[in-house]
Amino acid sequence: MTDHRVCLVLVLSVGLSTLLGHVAGSKVLQIRGIPTTKSSLYSPDRDFQCLDGSLLIPFTRVNDDYCDCADGSDEPGTPACTNGSFYCENFGYKARYIPSTWVNDGICDCCDASDEYGSSKECSNNCNELGKEARLEQQKAQELIREGNKIRSEMIAKGKQLKNDYRARLVKVRADYEEALLVKKEKELLKTQAEERETAALEKYKPTELEQPPAEEGEEEEELHESEVEDYFKLLDSDGSGTVTIMELKTRVTFDKDRDGVVTEEEAMYFLNNQKEVNLQEFIDSAWANIKPFLMLEEGMFKLSDRKDEGEEEETQEHIEEPLELEKEEDDGSEGEEAVADEQEKIEESAVQYDEETQAIIDEATSARENFQSAERSVNELLSEIRKLEEMLERDYGVDEEFASLDAECYEYTDLEYVYTLCMFAKVLQKSKSGGSDIILGHWNEWVEPEHQKYSKMKYDRGLTCWNGPARSTVVSLSCGKENRLLSVTEPMRCEYAMEFSTPALCNPSVEIADTHDEL
Repeated sequence: MTDHRVCLVLVLSVGLSTLLGHVAGSKVLQIRGIPTTKSSLYSPDRDFQCLDGSLLIPFTRVNDDYCDCADGSDEPGTPACTNGSFYCENFGYKARYIPSTWVNDGICDCCDASDEYGSSKECSNNCNELGKEARLEQQKAQELIREGNKIRSEMIAKGKQLKNDYRARLVKVRADYEEALLVKKEKELLKTQAEERETAALEKYKPTELEQPPAEEGEEEEELHESEVEDYFKLLDSDGSGTVTIMELKTRVTFDKDRDGVVTEEEAMYFLNNQKEVNLQEFIDSAWANIKPFLMLEEGMFKLSDRKDEGEEEETQEHIEEPLELEKEEDDGSEGEEAVADEQEKIEESAVQYDEETQAIIDEATSARENFQSAERSVNELLSEIRKLEEMLERDYGVDEEFASLDAECYEYTDLEYVYTLCMFAKVLQKSKSGGSDIILGHWNEWVEPEHQKYSKMKYDRGLTCWNGPARSTVVSLSCGKENRLLSVTEPMRCEYAMEFSTPALCNPSVEIADTHDEL
């Protein structure tokens, strides 16, 4: 009788060994494949409820190498359920989950070797060694954060001061703008009065008979002109909204006045007569006069670039920059200067000679026009500065303004083929080391907020459109570092770039370092 009971106990012990794991410093039974925090859900004293609530099964069917629960929760310690997960305790290192299908597959996945308990693979427990290495890396990271945070504190102070300076400057510029408007109105009135006197004085110098074109021909030319303008308006109105906007102009290099590769908001506003958007009639009345000279210049430049072989793939930017260089070379010669001088001489020879009084009136009107134009430029410049200051005050420079001092600061990275330039909160550029023009890889758009840490990713988009592809864009990933530095540039997908940038601004001891350890 006693021998029979002993045998029964041995059988039960062998059965439980497949169900239970080791008991570490406690008499509490530990179910294989789960953390101790979930032990209450796996009690041998009662039937097991699948964690999704779908089924109630006898506890003896837990870890019996047969999948009963739809969520795989009854087999945490075996590979029976393809959708299950196995918990590696990894004492001394980082605990983790692995797919149940990795259990007893002959590959050591848990550093404590607990996943290969039933295979022939001999796995050593190296959690202590890995933990020691991880702790050293953690100490280095913490030291980097402490050192970088000292610089970050300086950046915070500078950023807050800059924001205060922007506010003070905005108050002053707004006051200057109001004053400039009054001056402009005064100069406009003086100009109008001077031009009226000029018109009256010039009446006696008009020919007795003026050749007038036939009325029908004039009307036909006017209709042709309006049709041309309307067609170009529709071309610019890419979204078919019935208005042309600043954003639509910023996508076209035609409106890059200073030829620096970027159509700024100020440049776009110039062509729209200082409006954010215009309808067709406003486009004809006020915008076309500014646009037409640049459009004519663009058409001339594209003719110069016809020397290129057909089918050759080129960027629009390259089409424009090369003719510009050719024109500059042609204009630099003395022949061009002589031609200008000859033309000026012809104009002077053909000019009407006015009497002294009339000439004084003309000179007065000319001066009044110049004064008005100067006043108008001042108003536009102040308005542009106001908009820029307002934009900088509204911009998110971080919780403590720690990124404000980086605004417009540029950093370079060079690889085997290109030089990349990141101008913070402005744009991203790429230039071939063999020469050529800059290619815009994106304009500043927004912070991309990942889950682990705010202000660690920046999005730059609306770059130069790829040949038969999308507009270029760049995501800049930021990390803690003792200096502001562009670390790397890659192109993981066509026309989509990824940059790594280190900065003390992200060295914040109050923010946990992201744990990049893979866990399921």
